[in-house]
Amino acid sequence: MAGTGKRAGQKRLWVLKYAPDYFGKHGFTSRHKKIRGVNVGFINDKIEVLIKKGKAKKTGDGFDVDMKGFKILSSGKVNKKLFIAASGFSKAAEEKITKAGGSIKI
Repeated sequence: MAGTGKRAGQKRLWVLKYAPDYFGKHGFTSRHKKIRGVNVGFINDKIEVLIKKGKAKKTGDGFDVDMKGFKILSSGKVNKKLFIAASGFSKAAEEKITKAGGSIKI
């Protein structure tokens, strides 16, 4: 493909027909699992939606929330007892949850 300058279009059709993998990205992809973040305030505010989706259930003294695959972040307020099982927690989120009377589980 030397000389793909001003008139490169004349070679492009041949390449697309006979070497379709020539253009584009090739190589390694990440094998790491991507963990998404969820704010504590979102969980606190949308607890009813999470119950309908089956991610949470009401217990006698609070809410059991299953957020495996998510990291819990600290933005927002917590005014309910939340017992959260997640892949990770920020330090400030842990403090907010325990301060409200809940607990965490990794």
